[in-house]
Amino acid sequence: MNAAEPALPYSIMMQTGLSSLFSRLFAIALLAAAAFCPLHAETGKPAASGERQVERASPDRAGETAKETASEAPGNAETAPQTPIDAKTRGIQLYGQQKYLEALPYLMASGAQKDPLVQTALGNMFSMGLGVPTDHGKAFSWYLKAARQNHSIAQLYTAYSFEKGLGTTKNSREAFNWYHRAATAGIPNAQYKLGYLYEKGIGVHASPAQALLWYRKAAEGGIASAQTRLGRAYSEGRGVKRDDLEAARWFYKAAEQGNVQAQTALAWLYETGLGVGKDEPRAASWYTKAAEKGYAPAQNNLGYLYDSGTGVMQDFITARKWYEAAAAQGNVSAMFNLGQLHYLGHGTPQDYARAAGWFAKAAEQGHPKALNNLGMAYLDGMGVATDRVRAGHYFLKAAKRGNAHAQYNLATLYVQHPEALTKANRAKTDALARKWFGKSAANGHAAAMEYLADVYRYGKLGQRPNAKLAEKWQQRADAALAKEKAAQVVLPLPQRDAESPAKAKPAEEKTGPADKFDEDWLR
Repeated sequence: MNAAEPALPYSIMMQTGLSSLFSRLFAIALLAAAAFCPLHAETGKPAASGERQVERASPDRAGETAKETASEAPGNAETAPQTPIDAKTRGIQLYGQQKYLEALPYLMASGAQKDPLVQTALGNMFSMGLGVPTDHGKAFSWYLKAARQNHSIAQLYTAYSFEKGLGTTKNSREAFNWYHRAATAGIPNAQYKLGYLYEKGIGVHASPAQALLWYRKAAEGGIASAQTRLGRAYSEGRGVKRDDLEAARWFYKAAEQGNVQAQTALAWLYETGLGVGKDEPRAASWYTKAAEKGYAPAQNNLGYLYDSGTGVMQDFITARKWYEAAAAQGNVSAMFNLGQLHYLGHGTPQDYARAAGWFAKAAEQGHPKALNNLGMAYLDGMGVATDRVRAGHYFLKAAKRGNAHAQYNLATLYVQHPEALTKANRAKTDALARKWFGKSAANGHAAAMEYLADVYRYGKLGQRPNAKLAEKWQQRADAALAKEKAAQVVLPLPQRDAESPAKAKPAEEKTGPADKFDEDWLR
């Protein structure tokens, strides 16, 4: 049976999460404004210590109340008139203190609500239901007013509203335009999103060069998701010259911020020694950080380390725990690996039926190795009833996905039991057998090479003897066997895919709701 496999180290997906955006970016913008309060109404300078302030006066009567207060103050003839802070400043101050109900009348005052900062705060309140009922339509209206006054944060929220259709009609082009304005104004979150839109061609023609440019700006601005994407670009040589050291540098920056994709990618680099010194214990440490946050690919890969004793003490029970955690989230590699553990009896009693069950779960998602192993289970009756027709069905599916073992098994079935696959005559089945032996051999399968050597040595499968071709295939088989022997292991361990992150294809971007463990791009 095939050995287990780790998943690809990362997959970067689109982020959503409006709540994080509001709660963090607004806190910075609004608290910064509130930090200068209270201000003298005429000079704009900080009010003197001990100066009386009108805390609860109606915003629209603030000036009148101030005059009444000043006239009652002792020593008024020799002292400058005192004026309370204006409605806008007081409203922003209360908003920064999260006193939304108290802030609302000040922010809604006729003089205050024309200010873009106030408009953005009101949009935030209506969007999140802070002191008011949630109303995305009103939220969008306030954001748009502020955005049109060139408030860059409001431009970001306006873009997001257009992108998601929150309070307005969904419009990718308008979303791109507003993201571009906010990004040009230097908002890192908008720069990241603009890079994503250029990468995916959403609302604009796809441009890898522009995507990389904006990702870099956002990464330099500290956005972990952008740092992760930039690291991936260097790891895979996408738009830049491949540089594993530079990839590791950007992955590390994002990993330090808690980005689970970056932590997993960095662990992969330490595990393989790409761009950094090979350090398997450190790889285990980074995988653990991401796995403990519930990130399925890291859980599977950490399970692999315990399964194989790489960087940690070999522990099949712990390996099974992490495989099960990942499989529960739908991780197909973890499902396959659990099948392997049950088949081999590692960390659990040997149970062919359970093994076949996990192989079936992974096979349903098109996993080539699981398809092949399930075919073997049906061929040999391991945990399931013997059924050569079903075995051939799974071998064919795996073979079409390029699995060399399945291609060899399919060819062998055409030779030994062609009736399980087709009603065609022997000449036809011999031709199909040669085809799949050839594909398997081309994928490095030594046994397929040896069989082809016998085909031409003895004239099998409708071929005439050909000593030259027989010798050619025998030499290839000997070389492949020697290579396998040099890398031989005593027990079948979890498989290490030969592909590096640069050659491996990352998981496809999800088009549905974002994974809950993807870092919120709006932070």
